[in-house]
Amino acid sequence: GESNGENTWVIRHSADDYKTGATYGERPPLPLLPSLTPAVDDFIERWRPCLLRNSDDTPPSSFLFHQPKTGNPLSANSMYQIVSRCCYKYKEKKTNPHLLRDMIVTHVRKNSDASEKELEALALYMGHSVQMQRDSYDRRTLEQKVMPAVSLMQSINSVDKQQ
Repeated sequence: GESNGENTWVIRHSADDYKTGATYGERPPLPLLPSLTPAVDDFIERWRPCLLRNSDDTPPSSFLFHQPKTGNPLSANSMYQIVSRCCYKYKEKKTNPHLLRDMIVTHVRKNSDASEKELEALALYMGHSVQMQRDSYDRRTLEQKVMPAVSLMQSINSVDKQQ
């Protein structure tokens, strides 16, 4: 992450940072909520230096999240394990990063009136196309998927009856 000069931290991913990067390229910058800035700043200033010291007292790493002993970036497997353990700790359900992505898309599609532009933006942040988002991550039932069309038809029919 980096500060964008507006008291907000920004997450940036290059094409090499994720598996579909060769297809979709660099992801757009993702600004974090300004309310998170004090917590990120506190972590960087107070806690991160303590965590970056390894046994042979090598200089600190520039990575925000790293392997404690080496200072190298966390591996995909390390991140997978951390996310899985944290999810289980707080919700007592087995979850992993891929399933979290799935849950986010399903939640947005099921519980919001997200526009096509918003769904496209979410797909871009997730590193894939809107079509891939629909095909791979949308876990709504068929009934849930057609409900907007049913509601639209009912709305049209009620307007026709009023005229």
